Amino acid sequence: MQSSPHVTNVLDFLPTTEHAAIRAGHSTYDCTGGIQAAIDGADGKVFVPAGVYPVRQLNLKSDVELYGAGQASELRAYDDSLACEFMLATHVRDGGSANVADNMRNIRLHDLKLDGRVAEFGYQQYFYLLAVNATSDLTVERVTFHGFRGDGMYVGSGTLRSTERHNQRIAVRDCVFDGAVKDNRNGLSVIDCDHLVVENCVFRNIGNAKLSHSVGGIDFEPDHDWSVYRDVTIAHCRFIDIDTVNTAGITFFNGHQSGDNIHDWVVSDCQFTNCYWGIDTATKAKTTTSTADNLSVLNCHFLNSIRVDVAVNGLSGTQISGCTFQRSPPGSGPGGDAIRLGSFAYRTSENAINTVITGNTFIGIRPQMGAIGVLGANWVVCAGNVFVDIHGSCINFAEGNTPDNSRVIGSVIISGNRIRRSAGAAPGTAAMSFLSTSRQMRITAGHLVVERSIEYANDVEDGIKDFAAGATIRFVGIR
Repeated sequence: MQSSPHVTNVLDFLPTTEHAAIRAGHSTYDCTGGIQAAIDGADGKVFVPAGVYPVRQLNLKSDVELYGAGQASELRAYDDSLACEFMLATHVRDGGSANVADNMRNIRLHDLKLDGRVAEFGYQQYFYLLAVNATSDLTVERVTFHGFRGDGMYVGSGTLRSTERHNQRIAVRDCVFDGAVKDNRNGLSVIDCDHLVVENCVFRNIGNAKLSHSVGGIDFEPDHDWSVYRDVTIAHCRFIDIDTVNTAGITFFNGHQSGDNIHDWVVSDCQFTNCYWGIDTATKAKTTTSTADNLSVLNCHFLNSIRVDVAVNGLSGTQISGCTFQRSPPGSGPGGDAIRLGSFAYRTSENAINTVITGNTFIGIRPQMGAIGVLGANWVVCAGNVFVDIHGSCINFAEGNTPDNSRVIGSVIISGNRIRRSAGAAPGTAAMSFLSTSRQMRITAGHLVVERSIEYANDVEDGIKDFAAGATIRFVGIR
């Protein structure tokens, strides 16, 4: 079998006696050595014809294009041994250096299926189908990540915890991250990446009931103060059935910001369906003078999240605009807010700073606090939103204070919102109100004064209460 002058065919490096079994999908031959030889000797393109190739770890190199004939070209974990910890890898352990000039670069992977066989072998946290470290200019297109035991794709700073490595300009497009069974970790885990684009991807069947936070579709979790993740775009992606306890479609964690290293994330035109959380976030406590995270959530649809659709747990500079938050049928689910501003964890209050919530539609939410629950926030604009058939309060403000006395609610503008019931609304909407107060997440008849704040020009339909359960909220105008 002859390859074209510029394309290396991996079958040329595998025994001809195995070709038929590989094509038929039942070969037990370890193809690692042959495919690695094809990669090492290639001058550019490496083609993986249709078939199933049992492999251990394959090491990529700069200026290589590894591709197949779509899902019919499958690299499958050879066994459950440590030799299969990484199916495809750039640098592992302490390979590469902290200087991005030394990075592996110009790699393209496309039209392949990677199968980790989680249904057979079970969960293993550090087993990744694609491990990327100290790499620049990587493109991954039309790759199916199937049955990953840990993460489907890991964009790290080395596979040793103390190794400083940085990634640049990584694009993931038109890929499917299918955990097959919910006994895995993350579809895409990002520890370090300067400029990341994730477009037109599907994340499904991801979760692990035995684990807690930082599990789900995409997880941003830097490990050190030198870690970088900035200029992130996630667009036109779908997050489906990521619904085991404490899992999220996307998690943004920022506990290691130390200047310009972490900021600017955009999630646009994405669909979140049946997720425990849609977008979860966490950061160290911030003030109005802190470096902004700058999270924008634009034109997304959240359907039947189990808990909170978008949790702004202390972030600074969040915009949520043009989104639809929906429960179908209206009032279904255990009860959770569409948007939650602020949090209290580990005895520390984290107030949302500089948040803009505009032009969104909330339908059928049965909230824990409110469709928008404000636990702690400083500088909030909530304008031009539509609330329909809310089974509780549209906007709820927490009363009292936390033991650290750091939770604040102030500088709030609420304007131009429309609050209504649909024709034939379900009975649960009888308790619908525009504003309310709460204590310890329970609706109360509180009396709250919100400093430096204003509420005006909101259209509350006749029959809907302005204030729930006898609560009073007084906005003391902006000075």
